Parts: sequence; structure tokens; C-alpha cells
Amino acid sequence: MCVCCMSAACGIKKEDVVELTMIHGWGSTESDHVVMRQIYEDFEKAHPEIHLNMMAMPSSTDVISKVGDLLTVGEIPDIVFTGGDGRESIYSFMVKKGYAVDLMPYIQEDENFAENISPVTLESWTTKEGSLYTVSDVLLMGGYWYNEEIFERAGVTMVPGTWEEWLDACEKIKNLDGQTVPVILDANHMAYLMTTILADENLAELESIRNSKINVNSPAFDKMLGQLREISEYAALAGNYNYRDTLASFNAGESAIYINGVWANFMIDPDLPVSYAPFPSDDGNGIATRSACVGYILGNTGDEKRIEASVKFLKYMLSEEVAERIMKQTGQVPSNPNVEITEENCGARLHQAVKCIENAGLIIENPENLWDLSEKKEYGENVILYLQKRIKESEFRKRLSWM
Repeated sequence: MCVCCMSAACGIKKEDVVELTMIHGWGSTESDHVVMRQIYEDFEKAHPEIHLNMMAMPSSTDVISKVGDLLTVGEIPDIVFTGGDGRESIYSFMVKKGYAVDLMPYIQEDENFAENISPVTLESWTTKEGSLYTVSDVLLMGGYWYNEEIFERAGVTMVPGTWEEWLDACEKIKNLDGQTVPVILDANHMAYLMTTILADENLAELESIRNSKINVNSPAFDKMLGQLREISEYAALAGNYNYRDTLASFNAGESAIYINGVWANFMIDPDLPVSYAPFPSDDGNGIATRSACVGYILGNTGDEKRIEASVKFLKYMLSEEVAERIMKQTGQVPSNPNVEITEENCGARLHQAVKCIENAGLIIENPENLWDLSEKKEYGENVILYLQKRIKESEFRKRLSWM
């Protein structure tokens, strides 16, 4: 009925309204989720000739599962947003089966559209054949947040550059009052740590991760495991935690370090004195992650009107106006290269975090672009079990050697 009323008010007949099925992971009550849903709804206000039938899922995992179920029975959604996950599952399957729209022809025929596409996106997702099947409206940047006040009270006067300095800082924090935890590590954090430590040892290890060919008996893997053992001496290990749990502890001042992307800025207590830092490295210049991950995938339904309407939606999401709104209202870093990240337009905290990433000595892909989702979970959970001494090293290597 709403579609009919809107169409009538704008002089558009019901039969002329193009209806699109959109599945996304912005389905929770968190502020950034609410903002993103509103941005989607505002597209309909600007384009009353298009109606979005939205399926709002609570997480990317739920999106992947739902889309997989639909594809199994031959139903292709018009727009899918996975939020970074699904490279090896939904994305690969839709591309292989011809279910995803090649966006490159639309980009080449529209100069304004092309100018709003991030070079990082083109570098990561343009195929050897010159096709492009996914575009994200944001960039994912990774390092860690730290509580400046806790660091100061513990006598940590400089941001640690090397792992040795980082461990020294953790020891000071651990001895501060016997209650403050230096860092809480869950299975997902392990993917960040494993990726950065392996990259620091040998960049070729990143391709091994991407191709699911990690050698668990290599010198690089041995070094990484030894590094994780040292880190675990100062960490609270929580295999069943998620980012919301570790965030709650960080916001309460119970932990000093919170490993997450710069996008977590809006979820951190605004009164908490925090700054951002890259992961340590052997040379002291730091390692950070930055990627355009799997974003919007448009369904190749065979219906030209629906495909054109879906492209129009994508152009809207990548426009400078929407990109600035995403940045200011959700704290995410827009992928649109024309949007300037300044302290004035995004706030001091996000600006500092982005500059920190850009100035890191080495910038690598985000784990989401490297790890198979199931393998990341498998590795992370088994590393936690090993570091908790619940399984022996031989068993740990045996569990992972088949992957």
C-alpha cells in the first residue's frame, strides 16, 4: 500500500514501479545499522520509481546463509550486501554461475560513476578478464584502539613499534593494578594477529592464506606461533567472544587494547580517551590492513529494468553525498576517493585513526580478503584452544594440517 501511495503522489503508476529484492546485514539495533537502513530508505524517496523489498539480516553470516538458500532454489536477489564476508562462498558462486552483474560496462559508460570507484576496489576485484562483480561503499582499515589513560598510568609513554615494545607495554599494564587486562583476544582477533605476523616474516605467506595453502610446519608459521604464545601471556583468551563482548570490556576500562577496525570508532564511548595504532613490526614502522572487501553484488536476473534500477542504487550509495553521510553518521571510511578525510569533516578520532593506517610502514589486505571464512574460524578457535593449553601442539598442528 505504501508503494501505491508513494507512486500516486509522485504521478507514477504502480505498474511502472520497479521492485528490487535486497538482502543486507544491517539488521540490528546498533546506531550504525539504523543509519544504514535509513540511507537505503532515502534512496526510495529520491527514486520513487524504484521500491526496495529489503531483507535485513543481523549479520553477514546470516546474509550469506540466506542468499545461499535462495540461490539453491534458483532465486537470484537483485542486490546483496555481505559486509566484507563471502569472498569464497556467495561471491565466488555467483560469479562462477553467471549470477552476478559485471559492473565494468556501466562504469566505463558513466564518467561520474567511474570517478566514485576506489582504486583500491579496482585493484582488488577487477578480474583478469577485466570484469568487476562487486563494489563496496566503504574501506576496511585495521589496527587497534588503545586507552591513552591506562597507557599513561602504566608508564607507557610511546606507542609500541615492535612486538618487544608491545609486550613490554602489556607487562606494565598487567602489573598496574592486577585487574586491568592488557588485551582480550577472541578467535577473530587471531586472524588479524596471524596475518600480520606472517606478513612481517614473509609477504608470500599472504598468498598462501588466500589460496588455503598455509604450511603449518614452515619456519614462518613456527615464528608466528611462538609470537602468539608470548602475546597470550598478557591476554585474556575468549574463544566464544565476539566484537561486542570485547568492546564492552574496553568501554568499561577493563582492558587497555581493543583490536578492531577504525569503523569501531562510533561504538567506543565518546568520553573514553583513545587513539589508534598499527600492529607492531620487526622494523618498528608498523603493519596495518586496508581493503575494499566484498560489498554490493548485483544479481544478474536477466531483467534489464531491474538491473538498471540496481545500478542506479549502487551509483547512489557511491555518490559523494551518501559517502560523506556514511562517514559522518556511522564512522566508516567511505571508498569514494573524492571524499576528503579531515578532522573537520569526520572528527579528530576517526581522522587520527585513518592517518595512522596511511602512515604505517606496511599496509596489507584485511583478513576478510585473505581467509576463507570457515578456515579463519577453524584456525582462530584452535589457536585459542592451544594457547589455553587445552590441546597439545602436536594435536593443534594435526587439526590444521589437512586444511
